[in-house]
Amino acid sequence: MKPKVLAIVPARAGSKRLPQKNIKLLNGLPLIAHTFEAIKDSKYISATIATSDCSEALNISTQYTNTYPLNRPTELASDTATTVDVVLHAVEYAKQFEEFDIVCLLQPTSPLRTAQDIDNAIALYIDKQAKGVVSMTKCEHSPLWATRLDTPAEFKEFIKGLTNARSQDLKEFYQLNGAIYLVDKVTLLNTKKIFLDDDYYPFIMTIENSVDIDTRLDFKFAEVLLREKYAK
Repeated sequence: MKPKVLAIVPARAGSKRLPQKNIKLLNGLPLIAHTFEAIKDSKYISATIATSDCSEALNISTQYTNTYPLNRPTELASDTATTVDVVLHAVEYAKQFEEFDIVCLLQPTSPLRTAQDIDNAIALYIDKQAKGVVSMTKCEHSPLWATRLDTPAEFKEFIKGLTNARSQDLKEFYQLNGAIYLVDKVTLLNTKKIFLDDDYYPFIMTIENSVDIDTRLDFKFAEVLLREKYAK
């Protein structure tokens, strides 16, 4: 039997580097709406909780079927509030009226993540009989070519350890991209964790679909990629 999936879309009003980014228009749609559009086309997600302290973001969510706005309390909208606390608050709210097996956290700052990305991640979860899945993407630059620069000694050690290897000859590394988090509902409620120790798997996404908007430059880059995508 196909598991029921609850999507949670968190959209905090406060953003210091790019104010009001979740409702800022990106190629004609508010940033948060790109995530709702992907959810709409998912074959697995049955309901969505939009959790925010921004009334405009919540109003946008009401335009989508099976999407429920949840006004986030002040203590969960601060800089110190954790993602897992926000998710748990949304899960407890959803339990009152919706049955689901899997929680799917989808941050609105990943507007190029597609319905196919979401469904492929869920399919991996089902295939592996997992308790959790997290999306990742290949690092554009190897961390072997990076170092801290807190002291002059750190730079000297870094330079000393460099080889003449070309970047394309280095081993590939992968990083979290912030686009998709899946976790078993019961496990989440028992452990209060999104990142699990066991039965947890990576789902690899393309670099293009992994764009994460944090700054004005990220936003401009996403605009260019979306224009190219829709021009094809």
